Amino acid sequence: MKIDAAAVRKCLKSFDFSILFCEHLGWDHHDARLDIILDGRTIQLRAFAQKRGMAAYLYSTPSGERLPDHAIRRKIELQAAKSAHEHLIVFADADRTTQVWQWVRREPGKPIACREHTFNKTQPGDALIQKLGAIAFSLEEEESLTLLDVTRRARAGFDVERVTKRFYDRFKKEHAEFLKFVTGIAEKTDHEWYASVMLNRLMFVYFIQRKGFLDGDPDYLRNRLARMRREHGQDHFYSFYRYFLLRLVS
Repeated sequence: MKIDAAAVRKCLKSFDFSILFCEHLGWDHHDARLDIILDGRTIQLRAFAQKRGMAAYLYSTPSGERLPDHAIRRKIELQAAKSAHEHLIVFADADRTTQVWQWVRREPGKPIACREHTFNKTQPGDALIQKLGAIAFSLEEEESLTLLDVTRRARAGFDVERVTKRFYDRFKKEHAEFLKFVTGIAEKTDHEWYASVMLNRLMFVYFIQRKGFLDGDPDYLRNRLARMRREHGQDHFYSFYRYFLLRLVS
């Protein structure tokens, strides 16, 4: 589901989390309070949305207090997990300038991994908006959507370290394969450099297409390849490269 980035950014900057989730991400309204006893004091979390059992909580820092540090946030999360195993927590400071978004990965046989993203309302928030796009759900998905689907999407959006490692592993593999198709360059370093340049250019084009900057089409490359096949026939990738890709990335 493609989200309205401008509307999401406005909600983030105004700390309107219920509107953000329920009107722009396709979550369901949830109004509940979770009281946690921590070091002899009561910590209050307020649930503002849920999706198939995954809860979204807000911790509002009391006036005059600082935003909880990482160690305290982890303690709060561990207690929250006893009531809602799958959840995310937004920690907001008292001045409503800073947010810490926290999601924790729990997988059988693997150590718990806490992922946090800090956002300040003076920032554009593009990185956070991209993560939130992963947990946006359309009406067409509602009928078959399960808790497992929601947690998978949360993992895809917030488990950045895992995604980054997978990306570089995949890049190395694709780079090695692409080298086999690059001919006419005798020098090994030039050969590898050319393959890297072409892959980097393709990744850049892929990035801007997903942002909708190429004819407003998030599948621009795939659709142009299909068009070239219709016009020049199957198995004529050189035509796609010569008449389209080369002009696009040059």
